[in-house]
Parts: sequence; structure tokens; C-alpha cells
Amino acid sequence: MLRNFTSSLILLLLFHLYGCNKGLSPVSAEEKAGFSGTITFIGKWPEGITRTHLVVFQHELKSSSDFNILNLKFVSLEIPYGVKTYTYKSTDSSYIAIGAGTYEYVAVAQSMKPALSLNRNDWFVAGVYYSNNDTTRPGLLEIPENTLVRNIDIICNFNEPPPQPPGGN
Repeated sequence: MLRNFTSSLILLLLFHLYGCNKGLSPVSAEEKAGFSGTITFIGKWPEGITRTHLVVFQHELKSSSDFNILNLKFVSLEIPYGVKTYTYKSTDSSYIAIGAGTYEYVAVAQSMKPALSLNRNDWFVAGVYYSNNDTTRPGLLEIPENTLVRNIDIICNFNEPPPQPPGGN
């Protein structure tokens, strides 16, 4: 009987030392870093568009040389042709995933080329993310660790397209 008591005591001590140190609290799942929002398309979509993507560059595109694979930090999967609104979450699906950091250029880019290309001449910008209603310069996207930044909304007005970055047609 003493042996059973000793075994039970050792078992209780092991549970106490190596068991649940947070009681019965649920396991907390850390949220992936990312961003979400809605893209609104105004006007008639241009004819011949074969690709539309949400893209993020670490640094603003101030010259054609800034359009490069090292600066490109996020590429969404295709946005369907002709939609009026598109709600997205960067953590759901992308060609290039994004992590925590600061990003200077978030835009919707379109191409008439069927293949995904890194040639700047193949792309034009349909919409840019602006923060605080300041349309004089692209908005800054800051993504903290384990945080989903919401309301990164973009308007693509085909009747009044945004200024194009250098190096395009």
C-alpha cells in the first residue's frame, strides 16, 4: 500500500512539474503577420487584361530599377477579371507571402501578358494604397509581428488611373 501511495505521489509531482503550467486555458494560436482589406473597381475594366494582382514592394518605385525581385515582397494570386469588389487577406493565398515589416508601395497591378512576368513594361498600376486620405503619396504599410493589419483598402478607378511608376509604357 505504501508503494502505491509513493507511486501516486511521484506521478502527481511529475504532472505538477511537467504538466499544464497554465491550467486548463486554451492553447493560443499566434496569428500570422499580414494584411487585409477590400479592393474596389470603378468604371469599365480595360480590354485584354489577363492578369490582375495585389503587389507590395518594400521601397517605393522611384525608378525602373526599383521594380525588381529583391524589392517585391508580396504577390497575391489572380484577382478575377471584371469584379466590382474584391475582399482579400494576404495570409490566405499568394505567390509570395509577406511577413512583418514596413512597406512603402502597395498597389494593384495589371498586365495583358498571360504569363507572370517581372518585366516592368508588362505591367501598369490600376490602384494604389493611400493612408489617411492622402493621395499625394503611397501609404505606408506597417505589419507588426503576429498581427493582421486590417482596412488596407484600395480604389482602382479605371476612369482616373493613378500616376504610373517609372519604367512602364
